[in-house]
Amino acid sequence: METERLGLLLFDTTYKPPLPLPLKIGDADLDGFPDLLLLVAHNGGLFGIATTPWLLQSVPCTGRIRKASGSNCPQNRRFYEPVTRHVEPLQEITDARGAAWLDIDEDGTLDILVQRTGSQVNQKVTFIQNNFFHDAFFLKAIVLNGACSNGICTPVNRNEPKYHPFGVSYSGATYKYTVLDTSGRRSAAQVPQLPQTGYHSLQTPYSFFGLGRTNNYIENLFVGSTKHSPKHFINMEGVIPNSKVVIIPSPNNEDGSWKRELYLRPGDWIPWVMLTTAIATVILGIIVFVLHLNEKREDEMERRRALHHINFDAL
Repeated sequence: METERLGLLLFDTTYKPPLPLPLKIGDADLDGFPDLLLLVAHNGGLFGIATTPWLLQSVPCTGRIRKASGSNCPQNRRFYEPVTRHVEPLQEITDARGAAWLDIDEDGTLDILVQRTGSQVNQKVTFIQNNFFHDAFFLKAIVLNGACSNGICTPVNRNEPKYHPFGVSYSGATYKYTVLDTSGRRSAAQVPQLPQTGYHSLQTPYSFFGLGRTNNYIENLFVGSTKHSPKHFINMEGVIPNSKVVIIPSPNNEDGSWKRELYLRPGDWIPWVMLTTAIATVILGIIVFVLHLNEKREDEMERRRALHHINFDAL
């Protein structure tokens, strides 16, 4: 039975009073442009009013988009298009009451968490993995609140080991990055950290942003905060993509240097790169060794000719 869409779901009525449902912004395809995750209410037939998560992808405004959507969007602009291919796990849900982004398997892509009422199946939470392949890069960044000196906290119980306060996030931090794409064009974007914490927003403590396709390092990463201290920002040059950056401000608004930590995500291609590098090194070593033997042989022949010449002159 074909369903009839009613509109955007704006409130979670399972709470009293109802909670507003904001649009969840995230870069699902790592192209550097924000995508939208929202809930749509429609006529579910035998199930009554159904609520289903929808994923809207940011795409360039082309002739195909104008014809499909019926809108007259200008050129060089972007348009939000519903993703309809390979999203059956989302479309099968009819009792959603909330959705959020998260990277559940830490593979560098944003997965989806769907909160459900349990009326469809006896299940309150559903995780949907984003297994689309995207030939692009990402970056995770988190600014801590500087509560612990040097990013290492000492427990009250001295017998317990020290730990890194990576779960202590900081609301209000902003990031601005500059990258070069594969065609040599420079682009910049700005991303906030924890822009909303109320109304069960379920946002990640870190900021996740796609970098698009690039063959270079991140030229500049500007990290700013709302700390009332002379040192309230930091500039980083040449940040490696597909990594996680942890920024640790100076504690207690002290005018000290900020600490930064970079964590690389090992990919499946790293063993192949190491194998290729090792093979190339062996081949180059063999070439150098053969050239060295040839040069040594020529030097020996030159020395013998010189000795023969000296002996002939002596006669």
